[in-house]
Amino acid sequence: MALEKEFGKDKPLLTTGIVASMLEITPDRLRTYDTEKLIRTHRKTTGQVQKRLYSQNDVEWLQCLRILIQKHKMSISSIKVILQIIQKNPIKEFPKNEIGKTLAEMAQNPNFNAIVKNF
Repeated sequence: MALEKEFGKDKPLLTTGIVASMLEITPDRLRTYDTEKLIRTHRKTTGQVQKRLYSQNDVEWLQCLRILIQKHKMSISSIKVILQIIQKNPIKEFPKNEIGKTLAEMAQNPNFNAIVKNF
């Protein structure tokens, strides 16, 4: 379908406010993830204002980050280290627990390589 391609999961359509609301976090927290290079936002300039836009893939990535940070009390630096290890030594089978499931989802996300290479 033509519309399906145009509005695929990789199309940046969601604003910072919408994504923050979806994830129940503040827009400042999203900007922190951007600053820490844990997400690669898409930028769009409208007039003199530059907006961050997020795709569905970005939201899924951020949901995984939130699980690691909130539920498992992982720090941003520890997440970066783990993701770098996974990139350099791809894991065929992750542990059968919630952290393993979350890391497996992140490794399968189309954003994985683009984000991890920027650490």
